[in-house]
Amino acid sequence: MRVYRLSPQRRDDPSWKYSIEKAHVWTCASTPDEARDIVAAKTGFAKLAEPGAVSPWKDERVTNCVEEPTMTYPDPGEVIREDGSPVSD
Repeated sequence: MRVYRLSPQRRDDPSWKYSIEKAHVWTCASTPDEARDIVAAKTGFAKLAEPGAVSPWKDERVTNCVEEPTMTYPDPGEVIREDGSPVSD
């Protein structure tokens, strides 16, 4: 497992209305795609999205996903904010 940092790049994209988190977040996953899936699930997308919508966390044009090789947390499936607090779904 690796730790990934996901960061907003295009904050003006309309897809942000489908996320309760709009700042940097970290998660532990096997791949960048899995990290994007975890963050999308934990940030309210399923509850807020309209049919056919795409989470900003899954869109490479809107967010980036970078491996953080020096970090040893969070636990698999957990998403944390910059202040270390967990994101709850």
